[in-house]
Amino acid sequence: MSKVCKVTRKKNLFGKKISHSNKKSRRIFKANIFRKRLFILNKNKWIPSFISNKGLKTLKKNFFKYKNISSYEK
Repeated sequence: MSKVCKVTRKKNLFGKKISHSNKKSRRIFKANIFRKRLFILNKNKWIPSFISNKGLKTLKKNFFKYKNISSYEK
């Protein structure tokens, strides 16, 4: 399973690293994605999910106040 943010759909990007002599080699730009457990009060259970830092900020801003969702950090 690839790491993709469930909120923002961010994932790894591919590009090239360019040296001073202009040699090009492949590289990966990794997204800031980590595993987080969200607790939903309506269903009374924990849901594990991969989420990015920006996605977590979005959830805290929009949904934690209204949808009875809280997060747990290990």
